[in-house]
Amino acid sequence: MLLTPTEETVVWRAVAAYHEMKKAHKGQFQGTTADNILEELKPSPVRWAALAAFVIELAEGSNKYPR
Repeated sequence: MLLTPTEETVVWRAVAAYHEMKKAHKGQFQGTTADNILEELKPSPVRWAALAAFVIELAEGSNKYPR
């Protein structure tokens, strides 16, 4: 996926937030979520969905994107 420099920074922060959420205890997560971080970009709904899928793909381990 081609990312702008701004999107790349936000995506890596979202991946880190996704990992933190998965580590959190069961129950309500109180920190910033990956969704909140992606909203900072104010993307279109289509772009938001693509970025969210990309964040999940990276966070779940099928990392085909070189860092």
